[in-house]
Amino acid sequence: MLPDLEEIPRLRKALGLTQTALARLSGVSQSTIVKIEKKQMNPSYDVVRRVYNALQAELKKQEKKALVEQVQTRKVQYLEARMPLEAAVDEMRRWKFSQMPVMNAGHPVGSISDKVINNLILSGRDPKDLARIHVEEVMEPAFPQVDTKAPVELAAGLLRYYNAVLVTNKGEVSGIVTKSDLMKLL
Repeated sequence: MLPDLEEIPRLRKALGLTQTALARLSGVSQSTIVKIEKKQMNPSYDVVRRVYNALQAELKKQEKKALVEQVQTRKVQYLEARMPLEAAVDEMRRWKFSQMPVMNAGHPVGSISDKVINNLILSGRDPKDLARIHVEEVMEPAFPQVDTKAPVELAAGLLRYYNAVLVTNKGEVSGIVTKSDLMKLL
């Protein structure tokens, strides 16, 4: 019994495949895929079987890809933008973090790292003055954000350039991924 041919374009699109890519994976011509999807031909059982086998193989391949939600740290420790730098340093020491996101009213507005703080200390400014300035005055740009359903490869790529990646779910920060979180894949 032949599977429903109307499923082919739906599955192909859901998997993010072009007609050309599906044709290559199936071992049929691209024009055959076009004609099947436009209902311009009645394909043989062998052609339909090859197309469906290719779709199933791609589905299994994509299911194996890890998602950000599988490696994220769910409890996000952060610093408030209006917090004095001295209190921020205490929090970073307490949590043993070298970098942290900076939030204002629950929304990411920046980041701070031990590198920024050390550069301020080494700049020769009076430590008492530094202790009183607010985090928002010295913070760096916010960490990039990805959705919980994003592939880990996306977060890993961002971690080549950023210290961390914030994870969002329906627009709200729900986790964070750092390089050490990637080791959860092993």
